[in-house]
Amino acid sequence: MSLNSVITSAASLQRLDGVAGVMLFKGRNTIHRQMPFSDMRAENLREIIIQMLDGYRQVRRSMRQVFLEFDGGSLLIVTQDDVVMLFFLTSRADSDLAASAASVMLNDHAKVLNQASTEFQAVAPMAANAVEELVVTSPRALQQITEKAELISGTNSNWWALRRHIEGILGKVMGRAQLTMMIDRVLAKRGTPDPYRLSPADTRKLAIELIEQVPNTTKRQALMSELEAVLADHKL
Repeated sequence: MSLNSVITSAASLQRLDGVAGVMLFKGRNTIHRQMPFSDMRAENLREIIIQMLDGYRQVRRSMRQVFLEFDGGSLLIVTQDDVVMLFFLTSRADSDLAASAASVMLNDHAKVLNQASTEFQAVAPMAANAVEELVVTSPRALQQITEKAELISGTNSNWWALRRHIEGILGKVMGRAQLTMMIDRVLAKRGTPDPYRLSPADTRKLAIELIEQVPNTTKRQALMSELEAVLADHKL
């Protein structure tokens, strides 16, 4: 079964603000790799991550998410069964947003990923029109390449910025963990394959549906008024 759709979705996660690199792998099989350092270093990192996760599995402590912060950046690890989505993040990144997007991607492609091999496979070369490998030299360089990736992909860039506003609005009536789980639940229930590829009209519908999850009528109406102003700013 082709992994092209999975690779495309994994590559799209690098367009999130502050994401300097991504790597998707299952065991020794690196499905997609786009890191800001050499392939050898990336593979060494993959081996270390596998050893760490295996250690927890041996004591029956399977992990869903791991966040490691270093002086030069952070690593975010999101797992589903044997599949690992790894992010290399700069200080500009929203780790909650990245984790949520990765969870949606892994769920959407669960069937294909379950059938993928855990053994070593040669990483397919990127197509000429694919997102280029990112080598971060400065925050400005990251911004320029991210903007270029948006133009190449032709996808909707509204969702990641809009989601931050929605989380800010919902954060007035619920905790961060609660609203993150609620957003994930709504996306799963709607069967949204990739919120970053929604049309502007569908992005607007999704935003309204999220605010409608607030049970208190008075609070919901107040939050909806705030959302309408945000949607107008985003021309949605």
